This record gives sequence, structure tokens and C-alpha cells, in this order.
Amino acid sequence: MDKEELREFLLKARTKTYAGVGGKVEPAFRGSDQLEYKEGGWLYRDVYYTGNGIFMGLEAVYFREEPVWAMSYYGDFRKMTEQEVDRVLRQALLANWEKVRLGEHVEWEVEEYKYVCTPDFPGSIDEVAGQERILKEGEEVYSFSYAGGFIG
Repeated sequence: MDKEELREFLLKARTKTYAGVGGKVEPAFRGSDQLEYKEGGWLYRDVYYTGNGIFMGLEAVYFREEPVWAMSYYGDFRKMTEQEVDRVLRQALLANWEKVRLGEHVEWEVEEYKYVCTPDFPGSIDEVAGQERILKEGEEVYSFSYAGGFIG
């Protein structure tokens, strides 16, 4: 399998689902939300749970029905409304879609918000880990931790 093709599919799928407000399907697990994007032999699936200002989930990519990549995550937005975090985070993800959560440091600002994505190491599609934060007027109001990589 071509890892560059995997990377390109993952990035596209992220812009077509949460960041792009699409791909909602009937969830496989009660109480969860599920987003999916399919193209050719590829399938992207994001299953997550939200409650009390926190969320956790798993992104997975399948190629020809076999899992090849996965990333788990945990986020805290208790200092923001869900609508506020969705508005700011979606903008940040779409503006930086080629870099976010793939080993590159990103800083981006809109209005009184600053989005920062800091990888734990210079990663690749093989292995990713890091944190995201949103600051509002200098105070952290959102945090997100992620880790995952190639499993195929």
C-alpha cells in the first residue's frame, strides 16, 4: 500500500467529515456519534462520545476492508460552548488541513482565539502524537491529545 495515498485520503476524509460538517451515519455503538467517508477502496471512520464538556474517540482508516491506520483522541472543551469550539476548531482544521495532527507545529488565529497544534515529535503517517489547544485571549479554553499511526 502507498502511504502517501493513505495520507492524502486521511487528510481529504477529515475535511469531508467533522471539519466539513459531513459524513454523519447511524452509529455502531449506542450513545456515540459516527462520521464516515468512502472513496474507492478506502473508508474513513470517526467514532466518538461527547458529554460533560469532554469527548473521546477513534479515527480509523480501512483499505479494502482491512484496518491500516488508527488514532485515538481525548478532548476537553468545558471552558467553551460546543457551538463555540465547533466554529473555531473547524476553521482551524480547514485552514491547516495538510499539517494538523501529522507531525507539524501549527499556530493559527481568528478573532480572539489562537489555535496551537504541537506534535510530540516530528511524525509522519507512520506514527503521530501530540496536543492541540485553543486559547481565548491568552487563556486555554480547549485541549486535545492524540496518538496513533500505521497498523496495516
